Amino acid sequence: MALFLSLLVLLVDPPSPPPKAPRADKPEGKLSTETPRRPNPLAPSLPELTDDEEKKFDGIIDRFIEADSGQLKGPEAKKAVEEFKGLGPESFFALVRGLNKAAKIDHSCPAVTIARKLTGILRSSKDPDLLQYAKENIGLGVNKSRHMDVLKELKFTSSMRLNSLNDR
Repeated sequence: MALFLSLLVLLVDPPSPPPKAPRADKPEGKLSTETPRRPNPLAPSLPELTDDEEKKFDGIIDRFIEADSGQLKGPEAKKAVEEFKGLGPESFFALVRGLNKAAKIDHSCPAVTIARKLTGILRSSKDPDLLQYAKENIGLGVNKSRHMDVLKELKFTSSMRLNSLNDR
């Protein structure tokens, strides 16, 4: 009888699985997918990030800018480039900030590389809020840069994608 009651209790209220330990092999630029996230209020297609996650993405992009402009060398530069390549769409806001920062550095080619990554995100986005944010914030605070054409092209891409979504 005791065995039967024990089995019944387990069926009704099974033990919860042990908490998962963080994976050591998770790439630096990726978010944990273990916990569902609220949508970002500025772009609902993206997850809302913590301040620490935003700072982490900013750090990855800053190190990439340093590596691409020759300030960071050797294995650290290689690591910075690999981490940058691993960034996904959830790093969108940090990429916009990084693009604007890189565009202000006149000798900087990272602006072009960051713009390429943003172009991929913008072209595949179905989120009008994200596209509107890009249109309004790309180039913000950049008054003069050799990369003005790159910034204008990204803003144009955002506008065209937004128009195509609105035409549907």
